[in-house]
Amino acid sequence: YQRRVHGIKDNNIQMRVYKDIVSNEEIISDSFKFAYCFNEVLGKCLSQMVNKNGTPIDIGAGNAFGGEDADEPADMSEVVNNIMDVFVYQETSFDKKSYQLYLKGFMKRIKTHLEATNPSRVEEFMAGAKDAFKWITANFDEFTFYMPESFDAENSIRLSYYE
Repeated sequence: YQRRVHGIKDNNIQMRVYKDIVSNEEIISDSFKFAYCFNEVLGKCLSQMVNKNGTPIDIGAGNAFGGEDADEPADMSEVVNNIMDVFVYQETSFDKKSYQLYLKGFMKRIKTHLEATNPSRVEEFMAGAKDAFKWITANFDEFTFYMPESFDAENSIRLSYYE
């Protein structure tokens, strides 16, 4: 459902930016490893937790590996998910019932959009949406939820989980 691709060309370099087909908000770019799943209903990206200011991340071993002295105050670095940071997503929360209600409404908007713009895609989309809904529901407690930069809860909510 998030398949619109917008190409940017500069000196023979091309970047694809994937946008939400309802809101037209940027979702992800091809600078991140990306793959579709569930009949191209969802996209899956590999992300990393990174230190936003570039200083090393202390994994809790203090100076055992040549790090800072144990008596020094901890640095004030900010560890973020690289995709969520680049696209300015903000963490939000849902309980299972409210997320299911949101997702059903969002999938209905996508279906309506496809009926108007690409009717041949509707049947395949609905089959993938059903499987995606089941998978998300079964793994609900594993997800962290993110809103887009606009903070519009009617747009697609991004999910993250550890694999």
